[in-house]
Amino acid sequence: MQPASACLFLLAASTRGEVLGDKGASARPRLMALRGGTTQVEAPTVPVTYVRTYAGRASAFDVFRALEDEGQRRTTESTGKLLSKSIAAGVCVGLGGTLCAGIGGDLGTPFWEAGQGAARFFFGAIGYPLSITLVAITGSSAFTGNLGLVGAAIRAGKCELLAAVRLLAITYAGCFIGTTLMGALVALAALPAAKPCIAISLHKLELTVLQTLLRGVGGGLLISLAITMATSAVRNEGGLFDIFAGIWLPIMTYVACDYEHCLANFFFFAAAQVSGGGLELSSMVRNIALSTAGNIIGAGLVGGWLLTWANGPDDSMEKTPEAQPDPTVKRGRWGR
Repeated sequence: MQPASACLFLLAASTRGEVLGDKGASARPRLMALRGGTTQVEAPTVPVTYVRTYAGRASAFDVFRALEDEGQRRTTESTGKLLSKSIAAGVCVGLGGTLCAGIGGDLGTPFWEAGQGAARFFFGAIGYPLSITLVAITGSSAFTGNLGLVGAAIRAGKCELLAAVRLLAITYAGCFIGTTLMGALVALAALPAAKPCIAISLHKLELTVLQTLLRGVGGGLLISLAITMATSAVRNEGGLFDIFAGIWLPIMTYVACDYEHCLANFFFFAAAQVSGGGLELSSMVRNIALSTAGNIIGAGLVGGWLLTWANGPDDSMEKTPEAQPDPTVKRGRWGR
């Protein structure tokens, strides 16, 4: 082969990347430049960064991501820790119930009667806000709060359903133990809250099936919102007062509006029964079952799952943008 023909052969082959391995492929841009054109350079895919916060503070987006993470973390805790923390949470609920019934529930007139708005306010304002504050500060694990947390985690795909059921079953049992022990303590100690607990329990047992269920939905939702507001306070580096303020309004609203909460009912029924209230077991079981179902809907489905979806990333935020050609780069003579 003549030298000139050999050069032409190598030039054509290297243009197709058929010789010299990677060297041939890497020579192509230089050959295209010699022909008078340029090659198309693919633009790198740049990850899109979305702003999650405003004015340096945690937004609702951040708060719900924190709720998801906390729900996932709690499902990984050992059974012993979960049981201990939930018993402590039940004791906290009992402490708030003692204060609630001993002051707001002992004003002389049943707070649930018409024209007793002031009594309902005192019943809600003093007592149960203490419970949720103590649960938040001590790191206890209450069943109703966990409903919202695992609802958020399940919606985000951060925990399995079976893990969530395990967490809820353990903390439900633990809270039952803690609240009933506190109810028995109040009755045996003959505290001022003991007798009002009888009247409060009888009022709750008079509710119809639908009333108990729907009141449970409202109570669960407000408790879940209290956890959300407390988390927002923590994420924004708030102090104890900020946490309490975030908890106080929704918890006061839930109690003053006479919504239902299964854990609070554990306490009231135990205190009333040990005090000689003579409550029917079947009526108590029905109330607990219905209020628990309502709490699951309000806290788990609405406060946890639905609000997490509403405050989650849009589909457009979850997609990685495709690389687009750089308009400033000229194409080669053959469009390559």
